[in-house]
Amino acid sequence: MHPGRILLFCLLVAMAAAEVIGYRQYRSDMAEWRAVQQSLANLLSALERLPPARLMAQIADGRSAVQSFAAASHRFPRDHSDRLQAAERGLRYLALAADGAQSVRNWEALSAYADVTKLLPRGCDGDHLAFSPALVSEAFGVAGSYFIKEAVSGATQQERNNWQQGFYPPLDLPKETAECRRLQKTTLRVAADMRKAANPAHLAQWKYHIDITNPTGCLMTPYSDGQIIPIPHSEVYKFHLDANRNARLEQVFCNTRKPEDAIAVAVNGQDYDPVWLLDESGVNYAAQLAPRPPLAISPDRGP
Repeated sequence: MHPGRILLFCLLVAMAAAEVIGYRQYRSDMAEWRAVQQSLANLLSALERLPPARLMAQIADGRSAVQSFAAASHRFPRDHSDRLQAAERGLRYLALAADGAQSVRNWEALSAYADVTKLLPRGCDGDHLAFSPALVSEAFGVAGSYFIKEAVSGATQQERNNWQQGFYPPLDLPKETAECRRLQKTTLRVAADMRKAANPAHLAQWKYHIDITNPTGCLMTPYSDGQIIPIPHSEVYKFHLDANRNARLEQVFCNTRKPEDAIAVAVNGQDYDPVWLLDESGVNYAAQLAPRPPLAISPDRGP
């Protein structure tokens, strides 16, 4: 046989062997990845019904499957490195949520989780930032679920955009602490003004006297005549507003209940049920307290 033909034949055999080996590698890698995928998909399905605290065994199973796959060399799926990173991050966040975020109890610790702080409402307690430990655990659960979904099936472009935007800005601890200190100074000034409010002559200056009862501690930003009225975190459960032109509550967030079920309002001594509207975030609510929006009255129609 001609040497050139022998070389060509050997080359073709080598190519065929490489294809066979590559196909076997593909089948082996994909079979192992499907096992990881199934474990994570089972966890994701369970998260729709139960909180992470009740799924510690499933979280451990998912971690074991991911670690087993990561321990060996794989070529497939092509994006397995990105998916493994998403799975590992998701499982880490879910483990923190399942433990009640016990190791993340201050803002310094939370600063390491910028993507989680985008889900976390916060307010000021005196001159420093304050947050609910229950909301921290919930934020880690939401973030963990997102990354598990990305590892299993990938996120849509819209989901990625929503995730990048978040509900709140990523935590900037120095900047937000400085803002709390500024608000604290304003609060002290407001407290002095409220002491004056006990004077009947002062009461006569205001058209609207509004009492807000908030037993579950919903977060909110009150406005009186267009100005923010800072409320210390310790006083958010019950406070008073005075206004002449208008009063509103904005950025209202309640952990487990809707505002209409969690917040009671009285205007000039009379109970009032404001209309609560979702704002652009799709999470927070807003309501006008005074003046009351006019009622729309439709004329009676005959049969």
